[in-house]
Amino acid sequence: MHKIKLLYKLTFILLCGFMFAGAAKGPEYRSLRVHGMGGAFIAIADNKDALYYNPAGLNLINRMGNFEKNPDMGYLPQKSFELRLLTVSASLPANEITNVIKICGAPTVGKMVNRIIFFDFGYFGDIKDWCPDIKDIFPDDMSEISDSLNAHKELADKLSTLHRRPIEIGTQVSILEFAMHNFGFSVWANTSAAPYIDIGVGIPGFGYAPVQADIVAQTAMAFSPVDNWSVGVGFKTAKRYREPYFELWPGLSSSLNDVEYQDQLDTLQERWDNFKDDSLSFKNITKNINFALDFGVLYQITREIRLGASLRNVFFSKLAGESITPNLSIGAMASPMILQSNSLWGRKLNFAADYVDILDGTVSDMFLAHLNIGAEIEQVIVPFLLKVSLGGGFESGYYAWNTGFGIGDVVAMRFGSYAEERGTRTGQKEHRFWTGEVSVGF
Repeated sequence: MHKIKLLYKLTFILLCGFMFAGAAKGPEYRSLRVHGMGGAFIAIADNKDALYYNPAGLNLINRMGNFEKNPDMGYLPQKSFELRLLTVSASLPANEITNVIKICGAPTVGKMVNRIIFFDFGYFGDIKDWCPDIKDIFPDDMSEISDSLNAHKELADKLSTLHRRPIEIGTQVSILEFAMHNFGFSVWANTSAAPYIDIGVGIPGFGYAPVQADIVAQTAMAFSPVDNWSVGVGFKTAKRYREPYFELWPGLSSSLNDVEYQDQLDTLQERWDNFKDDSLSFKNITKNINFALDFGVLYQITREIRLGASLRNVFFSKLAGESITPNLSIGAMASPMILQSNSLWGRKLNFAADYVDILDGTVSDMFLAHLNIGAEIEQVIVPFLLKVSLGGGFESGYYAWNTGFGIGDVVAMRFGSYAEERGTRTGQKEHRFWTGEVSVGF
C-alpha cells in the first residue's frame, strides 16, 4: 500500500509538471502584461517591468503625465512610483491540461496549483483527490501494471497522447518590487521542470527533465543625458539550481524484484528532499552566486513615438555550469496622444513592435520567430477605485492576450494566454499557456 501511494504522488507530479526553461538562457521574469500583449515592450517600458525588459524605462516613471518634468508627455497617465509587496503567477499548459482532464475526469486543478505556488514538489495528495476516473485501475502490486494497462486499453490509448511529452506548469513569486523615477529594485524567484510519461513497449515509465529554480535580486538606475534620450544600467545577482533528470520504470520489478523498484522510489524521494531542504537552504543560496549586468536605451522621436533597445543577462561567469547568451532586443512604440488621458478617468493606449533574442542561436532564424507585435489599453472606470486593461498581439507568430483589473493601487489581477515555439521553425510546434497573476501593493 505504501508503494502504491508513492506511485500516485509520483504520477501526479509527472502529469502536472512544471515549466521547462531552455538551456543557456538567463533568468527571465515573465510579466503577464508583457507576454499578454505579444511580448512587445522594449520601447514601452513605462512601469516596474522596465527593471526586467529595459532599465532605461525607469526614467519614464513620473515623467509621463508630469507637465513639470516633461510637458510633451504631460497628457499621458501619471504614476509617481510603484511598490508591489507580493506578486504570484502560475502558468498551465493549455493543451496538456485539457488532455489530463480528459484522462482523469475532473481533477482539482486549483488544489494542484496551490501546492505548486508554495513549491511543494514532493507531495500532491492521494490520487482520488485529482483523478477519480483512474483511481481503481492501478494495481496494488506494481509488477502487474503492464497487465492492468493491457486490460484497460482505453486508458493506454489516452495516455499515448502524453507519450514523452513534457507536462509543463510554471510558477513565479516576487516578494518585493519598487520603481520610481530613475531607480528600481526587486527580489523574485521562479521554478521550472518538465516531467513526462513514457508508455514504453510493455513496460511504462516516468521521468522528468532537469528541475530548475532561479532566485534573483536586481536593481537598476536610469538617467537622461540629453533631451529625448534615456539610458539605464541594471545589476543583478542570480542563483540557479538544476536537478538532473530522473527516470523510473516500475515495471522492472516484474523482471527483477520489488527491492529494485523500491530503491528507485527511495532515490526519487531523496532527490526531492535534497532539492527542497538542502538546495533551497539559506546556506546554499548564499554560495556560488552569479552576477550580471543589464543595459537599456530609449529615444523619444516625438511625444507619440519612441524607440528602444536593451541588452540583458550579460553574466560575468557561467550560471549553473552553462554559458549564458545575452538577450539583445530592439523595439518601437506609438502612443497616439489624442487617445490618451490623465484626468480622473485616465487612459493610455500603446502600440508596439519588437525584434527580440537577436543573439540566441537556439531560436529559429525565421523572421517571425523573433518578431513580437502588440497593443494594450488601460482605462479608469471608477476614479481611485477601479481600472481595467486589455492587451493582445502576436509573440513569435502566435496570438497572445491578457485582461486585468486593479482595485485602487492595492490589488491587481491579470489573466491571459500566450504561446512559445518548441519546434525548429515558426509555426511547427506551438506550446500554449494559460496564465494568471495576482499582486498586492501600492
